[in-house]
Amino acid sequence: MKTFLKGISTILFLSLFTLVVSGQEYDCKVKNEQFRNNKNAQVVKHEGKPFSQSDIASFKGLFYYDIDCNWVMKGTLSALPAPKLVEVETTKGTKVQLYDYGTLSLIIDGEQYDLQVYQDVALSEFSNAPGTIFVPIKDETSGPKPKTTYENGRYLVIEPPATGNQVVVDFNMAINPYENYNNSYPSLLVPDENVILAPITTGERKYEDR
Repeated sequence: MKTFLKGISTILFLSLFTLVVSGQEYDCKVKNEQFRNNKNAQVVKHEGKPFSQSDIASFKGLFYYDIDCNWVMKGTLSALPAPKLVEVETTKGTKVQLYDYGTLSLIIDGEQYDLQVYQDVALSEFSNAPGTIFVPIKDETSGPKPKTTYENGRYLVIEPPATGNQVVVDFNMAINPYENYNNSYPSLLVPDENVILAPITTGERKYEDR
């Protein structure tokens, strides 16, 4: 049954990707090149940057998988009527305030996921874009082997739709928390429901492997 579902999900994946490109004119390559350039600039220039001046002097950019537009798909964003302020635990045993934005539903490798979505309040990772909507995720690339992405997970940026509840989900935009570059920063503990039982081989990789 799972093999059958996997085949169906692959067909849906490809058809949805075509729909996204033609219907919403989502240019995966251009979007991600801009996104990565902006992130490279943010981590060395914006307030709360994680690198020291000596690190910045030798900085050559963050470390990514190649852009893979097969990791662009459609999801359903079920937003709460009014985002609720909540406290979320971090890897340092502290808590940060975020807005509980709702859930993101999608199918990956034949499995249905309903992922917790947050809206930024004051995370350093989004200092250049306050109020960003994002999903903390972990997947099989973050461990135990092979570990090609940050072990404490990544943050997947989501752009809410102007109308309706269908969103473009681009896993190329999965980014590392600042903790991966500087251990003095905390990262969010990824909720159990946001652990994806598949290797997401796109987006940002472990910085130390660059």
